[in-house]
Amino acid sequence: MELIKELIEARMHRRLGSFRGQDVGDIAKNMFNHFIMLRSLYDLDKNKAVKYAKEIVQRLNFDGYRASMPDLYNMIVMVKEQHKYADQLFNNWKIVLPEMRIKRVIRDIASGELNARDFAQLMIMLQRKINLDGDQMRMRRLVSTENPAQSELNWMQKRLITMTRRNINSDLHEIYRKAISK
Repeated sequence: MELIKELIEARMHRRLGSFRGQDVGDIAKNMFNHFIMLRSLYDLDKNKAVKYAKEIVQRLNFDGYRASMPDLYNMIVMVKEQHKYADQLFNNWKIVLPEMRIKRVIRDIASGELNARDFAQLMIMLQRKINLDGDQMRMRRLVSTENPAQSELNWMQKRLITMTRRNINSDLHEIYRKAISK
């Protein structure tokens, strides 16, 4: 129950209006960062990653914004359903998400049985659709590497925290920040 309270308080997108005027490309980049953060959290604190993914699995249809759902869910919705929110967003019709793969990966994380190869394929598919920077591509490779150097992991963790920091941080950002500070 404590985790649910923390998630509700720490949401970046408590209201649909928080997406108003945002570029779908920027939302997609932030979504990509959150997927990497979730994968890294899975390695750091599997139980927290599983709990977060279970929240998303409750409504895995991604059919519309839900204030009660985690921020990653709502980012996926805004990119996937950008035509519904075209009056509020700067759209990028070239970004099309591999919805079935996303659902499968989130279900796997929620069950505690992550298929690393499937996750890596998802990230490659997203990379092809989203205009990423060099750090994001480097992080994608790092989470797909079996035994990365500790210095590389430390760099990635610090960089993810910096890249996802906002005026109001996302729920996953707060969980991840606490997990790496242990």
